[in-house]
Amino acid sequence: MGLKTRKTCFTAAKAIAFATVSLTALGATQAWAQEAEQQEKQSAEKADQIIVTGIRGSVNSANNKKRKSKQIVDAVVAEDVGKLPDNNVPEALARVPGVQIDRAHGEGSSVTIRGLSDVQTTINGTEASSAGSRSLNLSDIPAELLKSVEVYKTRSADQIEGGIAGTVNVELRRPLDLQKGLTVAGSFRETFSDLGDTKSPYASLLLAARFDTGIGEMGFLLNGSYTKNNYFENYVVSESPQQIGFFLGSPSNLALPVDKRNTIIPYAINYGVEEGSIERPSLNASWQWRANEHLDFVLEGSYLGAKSIDERNNLRIQTNNDQGTFTNLVTNSDGTIRSVTINNTGAQGVPGGPLNLYIKADSDTYNTNFETHWRSDKVQINFGAQYNWTNRHEYFTQSQYRFSGGTVANVDFNSPNIPGGGPFVTFPGVNMNDPAAYKLYQVHDQRGDNNDTLFASNVDITVETSTTGLLRSAQFGTRFTKRTAYRDYGYRDAFFFTTATAPTMNAVGAATGIGVDSTTPEISGAPTWYHLGGASLYDNFDAMRKYLIGNGADLTGRNWTTPEPVTTDPGESFAETERTFAAYGQLNYAFDLSFPIDGTIGLRYVNTWGSAVSQRSSWKAFLPNGTPDYGQGVAYSPTGSKANYTDLLPSATAILHFTPKLQLRLSYTHNVSRPQFYDMRSAINILDATTSGRIYAGNPDLKPVQEDNYDASLEYYFGKGGLISLGTFLKNQTGFMYYTELREAVPGLAPNPLAADGLYIVGKPRNAGPGKIFGIEAQANTFFDFLPGFAKHFGMNVNFTYIPEGRLELYKDGSTPDVPGVFDAPYTSKYSGNVALYYDTPVFSARVAYNYRSKYKTYADYVNPAYSVYMRETSRLDAAINYTPFKFVTFSVEATNLLHNNANTYFGAFQSFPTGVRQQARTIQTSARFRF
Repeated sequence: MGLKTRKTCFTAAKAIAFATVSLTALGATQAWAQEAEQQEKQSAEKADQIIVTGIRGSVNSANNKKRKSKQIVDAVVAEDVGKLPDNNVPEALARVPGVQIDRAHGEGSSVTIRGLSDVQTTINGTEASSAGSRSLNLSDIPAELLKSVEVYKTRSADQIEGGIAGTVNVELRRPLDLQKGLTVAGSFRETFSDLGDTKSPYASLLLAARFDTGIGEMGFLLNGSYTKNNYFENYVVSESPQQIGFFLGSPSNLALPVDKRNTIIPYAINYGVEEGSIERPSLNASWQWRANEHLDFVLEGSYLGAKSIDERNNLRIQTNNDQGTFTNLVTNSDGTIRSVTINNTGAQGVPGGPLNLYIKADSDTYNTNFETHWRSDKVQINFGAQYNWTNRHEYFTQSQYRFSGGTVANVDFNSPNIPGGGPFVTFPGVNMNDPAAYKLYQVHDQRGDNNDTLFASNVDITVETSTTGLLRSAQFGTRFTKRTAYRDYGYRDAFFFTTATAPTMNAVGAATGIGVDSTTPEISGAPTWYHLGGASLYDNFDAMRKYLIGNGADLTGRNWTTPEPVTTDPGESFAETERTFAAYGQLNYAFDLSFPIDGTIGLRYVNTWGSAVSQRSSWKAFLPNGTPDYGQGVAYSPTGSKANYTDLLPSATAILHFTPKLQLRLSYTHNVSRPQFYDMRSAINILDATTSGRIYAGNPDLKPVQEDNYDASLEYYFGKGGLISLGTFLKNQTGFMYYTELREAVPGLAPNPLAADGLYIVGKPRNAGPGKIFGIEAQANTFFDFLPGFAKHFGMNVNFTYIPEGRLELYKDGSTPDVPGVFDAPYTSKYSGNVALYYDTPVFSARVAYNYRSKYKTYADYVNPAYSVYMRETSRLDAAINYTPFKFVTFSVEATNLLHNNANTYFGAFQSFPTGVRQQARTIQTSARFRF
């Protein structure tokens, strides 16, 4: 069955009607309010029951976490067992001051804190990460498992180092958090999306028991969840802007008028459809034993799985090439390209046609943790040990096609057909409705495997020294870790380079049993195109392999006899081991001037050492003229490196309690972020050294990013859940990591014969120059308890972040280009904020929330900085209503992206040159939760 645009029953009128009903419900609940007031008076919680209920309870608990912390911290607390205010962790964090997120596949994905993406993740305070990364994919953690999510914007000496953006601590429930006896809770929900009419089911179940025994109090908890996110998205995207014709003097470049030869053009454009699913099974198990008031134990483990199927169907054209000709080239007033006609009457035709990509990926993350805590009147000793392991396997197949008779393509780089503007292509003279017009051009498959492990152990000691003196307590401790990271990678390509003689798509399908599908994106004027079905190709790839071998495909020297590619690029594979030892000391002080002051002063020492193993790639032999003898193939030899470095991380905080309700929090911290394992691989690829003078490599000499962080936060707490705060922050960084190509000598290689200075162009990750982010955060939340009647159940939350300076100096060699935005730090929006209106009673609650984020740079393009990609401003309006007819069951209806905002991108210095758009789904979700 083809991937086709599907009609949807979710119309704009229905979305507006839903929003209207939600808002009307906020103001028309007098009867429910009276019933709620009666239940409120009758529902005092037991003292030992730590269960937050409702929006009010969630806000109160988050405020208490912030108020009592020694650091700058914000939190999101579950409204009930299995109920965060949003559908996943990133979506909930988007409501926190200073936190911004990206969205993909209809859900929140990556998180940035105060304009920085290097976020450390912990589970119940212990380090956690995904395969191939130093942090956890937060969207893989189901909201149903969570008790709260804490965002630490500063770090104290007793906290794990890493993540200059901050730390996101995911707090999973433990059995002694719950009431005594048996607790059973669960939820069911289904999400309906207006793009593709997809439906996504979710379910969770919690079983817990807390009871007294002859040897103390014990508790057991088992919390499981299953989610499946089915998504369907339309998108348009441009790739890699570069010199038209690749370089001055190429055949296609010379065919242009002289005044057009310096035009910048994207390498390729794509528009199409992406659809698929992400299944996330998860389980959290916990055992606690409180032997007595002095001693307790915790043993817990969690499993987070993610199994995805993703299919992308593009109509793609390589808009830049050095063959053929460019005609009808039109530029905008700022010199950017507006439109062009691409011509190629040769045997290959224009390099455009359908592209199908089908990906299956499975990841499994296991975290285990043991803790014991002993305390006396003056001393507390904590011991912990963790062992985590995580793996990821990805395999995908790809097929590309050319059009028979496709000799011309017209490209409009800012077409009104694209929502918000973007590239659009047509192929005059091609009958795209005729499957016989499609010729197979390329088949590709690729696999990647990551396997990581982490062992960590820590001892922490706190000694109380006084209840009235300057020094109230001293903390000190140590931590040891050993981490391994392994990656194995392989790919292969097969081509039919000559379109005129390439087999037709129909012929390939008939010979292999692979079906033909069609795709029609929801883009005005977009055609329907055909391709071999992605799932069918994936399932029948063995037949495709045999067809390629037996029908004259150019196998590019790869081994096509195995079901999946062998390790064909050892330079992309690596094995690394990293060890750390940390020791810290921290003093907690307090004294009185005209008002109480307390805080901490600490220092953390960290020694990091490790090794990396990868491969060097070079040609086995060369011809007499000095060019590689490609027939002899590639030689690989092992490479290795070692590193050892030390960091000292001071920190200090002070909290000035002007009144019991008003306090000023001051903080200084120094933190580091270690490089990613992939960037530190010891690989070096010199295959192009003799033909183009280019070398590509990893960089085991990368150093951690260093950051000095200064914070001040003035906070006023009032009433039940009331908070007004105003904060400012300054983050100074050195050593940001980025990829670029610079001219330099390479140890062990003779001087480059192609360059007068003998230097090679070496592309690898490097440490950049300094960066600086300065900003202001403000927030206010309250419930209107002072109002009469049902109005007292209303509440509001407002927060705003202003970052007037987000600067990153990549260029350390004095070659900084003079272009707008060259120093803009990636991911940093100047303005972001949230407004939420609540109504909360034990029977009925509702929420309407609006989120805004101004434009930001998605990455820094070092080669063409004027063409770094920016995301335009984004916003979302969400709403939810909850009805609890009995205290053990709640029914909810939630809607997201009611205004149907999309994600539009453009090339940085030129808003007239859009990159593309990804449509964002509008969703409605219904759910039921129960607890006993």
